[in-house]
Amino acid sequence: MRALLLPLLILPVLTLASCSMPGLLASTAPHKIKLKNGREVLCSGQPQYEEKTGYYRYRTTDHRDAVIRADEVAGILGKDA
Repeated sequence: MRALLLPLLILPVLTLASCSMPGLLASTAPHKIKLKNGREVLCSGQPQYEEKTGYYRYRTTDHRDAVIRADEVAGILGKDA
């Protein structure tokens, strides 16, 4: 019974921690944003699409926050792709 109860107690704690610190579980692997005009933008971690604004939010390789309009994006690739 105890072995079954422990995971049930830990799960809510991990869920709350991940909500309060979203960057903790976010991917930090490099990604490449390919634009429709042919340019490529390197970013640290996977860009997050914000439906409300229509922009992708991402972190540049020099650790600055940036945004780009979703209608300018042709695709998003992981660094290995």
